[in-house]
Amino acid sequence: MRKYSFGLMAVLCLGINPAFASKATSFQIKLASPTTVDRQTVLYTCQGNGDAAKELLSRLPQKRVAVQYINADAISLAVLPIEGHTQVFSNVIAADGAKYAAAQYVWWNKGNDALFSSEMDDKALVTCHAVSK
Repeated sequence: MRKYSFGLMAVLCLGINPAFASKATSFQIKLASPTTVDRQTVLYTCQGNGDAAKELLSRLPQKRVAVQYINADAISLAVLPIEGHTQVFSNVIAADGAKYAAAQYVWWNKGNDALFSSEMDDKALVTCHAVSK
């Protein structure tokens, strides 16, 4: 059985700035031993067409979006900045690729491409493509 508790470990695991830890904005997920944690950061450039997509695009960093994928046993997360704040997306069922959800947002990637959307507006769709550093 996995134990979920709050503390400093996620600050280290997710790469969140430790300076924010004193503000009680961190959490910890304890995993059963032994569990391998795989982390990968992918940089994307994104674009959107139409007013709704451009408004959604404005919530992402302007030049490149750094997405950190964290996989540990049955836990799969995507961590990315939304409106300047770290948002943790959890993997959900998808027919193809890897689909993650957080609040009203969806991040869906397959290969080098990803889609960013909002469940609040079906016209808001941003397309992203992985780039090399």
